[in-house]
Amino acid sequence: LWESSSTPYAFRQDNKSHYTWRVQPLPWPMSNYKISVEENNIIIRTENKKYYKKLRVEDMDRYQLPLLARHVNCAHANCTLMISYEKPPNVLQLEQEIYSELCKVKPIQDGEMEGCKQQ
Repeated sequence: LWESSSTPYAFRQDNKSHYTWRVQPLPWPMSNYKISVEENNIIIRTENKKYYKKLRVEDMDRYQLPLLARHVNCAHANCTLMISYEKPPNVLQLEQEIYSELCKVKPIQDGEMEGCKQQ
């Protein structure tokens, strides 16, 4: 047994300013989809009741921030539904601080390990 190739699947592709999901294959026109925010999840429904999916934004849960419907954008092209959620300014600031700290870390060379002497 194996999964059908026509079963829709969702995957996340984030960029610097948005959390983004792609759901494919979804062949119906854009007018068939209802995107909403409920209980801190992004909900995808179809009017023909053939698809339903809850998308969680773990980063927003981690920072204990509520999801706002006005920050959700969606588009449909080539049987792919693209949903994006704009990152709040304080999340962008935290990510920038984390990135700047990671840039300060000096990479080690192969075989260099301080404090781990071979016996």
